[in-house]
Amino acid sequence: MVFCDPADRIVGFIAVSNYNGDVSSPNKLITDYRFELVEDHHSPGSGRYGVRVILPADISTSFPYLNAVLNNTLYDHENSILIGTNNQRRYAFRPHEIQAGMVEDPSETPKIAEEVIELVNRVWEEHESITPSFRERKLPTVYEIYKLLPGTNCKECGYPTCLACAADMRNGVISLEVCPLLAKPEYKQNREQIITLFSSCQTNR
Repeated sequence: MVFCDPADRIVGFIAVSNYNGDVSSPNKLITDYRFELVEDHHSPGSGRYGVRVILPADISTSFPYLNAVLNNTLYDHENSILIGTNNQRRYAFRPHEIQAGMVEDPSETPKIAEEVIELVNRVWEEHESITPSFRERKLPTVYEIYKLLPGTNCKECGYPTCLACAADMRNGVISLEVCPLLAKPEYKQNREQIITLFSSCQTNR
């Protein structure tokens, strides 16, 4: 899943008119949102789901602060895209949208949406005490990753094709370990090149 891109099929929809937290606080960045459960269009019928949270307000001002507190971030300041991990869940943040990948239980959708809203609001409430980080790691292209995968479309990773696997790998939804062939000696160089590809994308601002 390319973090629930527009081609993903919406399999559930819940609209939330107001954030359920303490909206009386002037420091809340998000007070309204709605969310959708979407199925990965790369693997229809696979049971791979993601959550898309739609936001009427622009939250991009919080990205440098989220970049400072989240783990394993990929940040593109110029294009206002931030990907990071919190409590072992991977999120992609855009100005009017937050996406969460790998939702195993669709019934957890409301909870997942609420958790990420609370995360953003908590960081924003405390942003004056957080040193913003503009450290960037721009994403390699899907094709750059795909070229280094085995290319056998063996489906052992759970994806129908290596290209679909590369798309999720690009966005941090999955790690290299999902591809069992990359652990074999004959693909050692490919694995190392993929690791180098991601690390070489890091820049500082």
